[in-house]
Amino acid sequence: MVTLDQLKATLDTFSPAKVEFVARVMESLANPPSVDIRAKGTWLTSEPDWIEYFGLALSVHHGATTEPLGLSSFETVFRNACEHVRWSVDPPGSMTQRFVDLSVRPSSGRGRRLSLKSTAAKRMSKTALHISKLTEAAWIQDARTAKARREHTLKLFRQYKRAVTQIIMLRAFREGNDQIPSRYQLVEIPVRIFDSIQRAPIRAFERDAPVIECHLGGQVAAVVAIDRSDAKITVRRVQLSACTVHAEWNRA
Repeated sequence: MVTLDQLKATLDTFSPAKVEFVARVMESLANPPSVDIRAKGTWLTSEPDWIEYFGLALSVHHGATTEPLGLSSFETVFRNACEHVRWSVDPPGSMTQRFVDLSVRPSSGRGRRLSLKSTAAKRMSKTALHISKLTEAAWIQDARTAKARREHTLKLFRQYKRAVTQIIMLRAFREGNDQIPSRYQLVEIPVRIFDSIQRAPIRAFERDAPVIECHLGGQVAAVVAIDRSDAKITVRRVQLSACTVHAEWNRA
């Protein structure tokens, strides 16, 4: 670990431009967003250092740009936060399973295979979320019958559930496209939300672009749509009540 004296000595060698840049970063770190732990004791919120690191990363990011933390940056920050608390993660750039973006094993508890998503869509709902692309579905272009569409869909979701244990989404709320997000929300969507798809009747696949309700606890917890034009799976109206909202970071 670098000592304070070493940091000071390094700063003495910096050009004025570098010093100004460091000062901007320090100002960002000195004013991090406030955190609201929405679900206490989860595998993420039970690690205060993980939560603090993530908030500091948001601060540094917005010390340089008003753009929301996008998917690639989110994946990097998530990985870095896990490494900061000494959790085991697969090496950067390593080959992972299909559908999986990051495998992580917390210091206590089982390993998790995560699909990471992010969104900064306009007018996001406070009670439901939207996954614009869960995964690709190239076969939809060639599946011409309800039977074929059903078989492909059920097979895909069986494979997805074997690979992914949790979906983690970062939601960035902002007033306008040119403004820094006022709030970030970290949500975990359980893959069991897709269980009922295996029981979907063939009539649900009669349309060229099927829309299938996902039932959980006797309620419609989400709607899966097979987008024929873009050959992808979209998940709409995922109820936050069926998910875990780990934490939110709010800017004053």
